[in-house]
Amino acid sequence: MSDHPDLTTAPAPIRRSWRRALQCSPALVAPSRYVAELMELTLALAGPAMQAHYDRFRSDPDGQGLLADRPNLRDVLADRDALAAMDEGSLGRAYLDFTSRYRFDAVAFDEVHRLDEMGERLGWDDDVTYVMARGLQLHDVWHTLGGYGPDWAGEAGVINFTYGQVPFAGSGLIAGVQAALPGGVPVARWRRFLRQARRRGAEATNLTVARYEELLPLPLDEVRTRLGVAPTEVAHPGGIPYSTFQYGFGKVMDGAYDAWDVADARSAA
Repeated sequence: MSDHPDLTTAPAPIRRSWRRALQCSPALVAPSRYVAELMELTLALAGPAMQAHYDRFRSDPDGQGLLADRPNLRDVLADRDALAAMDEGSLGRAYLDFTSRYRFDAVAFDEVHRLDEMGERLGWDDDVTYVMARGLQLHDVWHTLGGYGPDWAGEAGVINFTYGQVPFAGSGLIAGVQAALPGGVPVARWRRFLRQARRRGAEATNLTVARYEELLPLPLDEVRTRLGVAPTEVAHPGGIPYSTFQYGFGKVMDGAYDAWDVADARSAA
């Protein structure tokens, strides 16, 4: 394999699929029943923004290296024993602590969303599917980087952080729904928090081309510094709110998954 993918042949353009978005639209009113469809709706609407994101990834030397090497981030994130063996305070251990609250990991994420099938329906080529799959696998990594919990406010924080980093129309639609549902948090504080999260994502480096396989063993604070992710106390001087409000994916997380035994995972390392 060459060091970098062939950049002389332009891939097929990524187009917005209004038809598929319409087919997935029930997810907006019943997201706890249609988790995969909600994700596909956001990507079906993403067309031009997804093209810009893919072009940015493909033109970045680090992105070219990822396309050439095709490291399997999903399997790295799913190896709980290896994560448990990492130092306390590392990104990997923090990620394990976050995901261990529920029986949900990168493998389960792929199984729920069936990314290869989704890519075929949306007309993606293999490189586009790899880039998009890797990006989706980063969702909980970015939860961890941002310090955003699994509650409604934490999910809104990471979605807005992601929208600042990769401004897809579908993510913007979900962010708009979240902005309208403060979940018991005072409205002014809620909107300020979401703006802060979006700005934090926008001001970071290109997080999609980072080699998380190499970053996971490093201290979380060091990774944030390397990637230009502002410390939580700087990005959110008023703190990250907590909300007991449940809507959509929050219901799935509470109702469909059992907690991992974190102590068992660590003792097995």
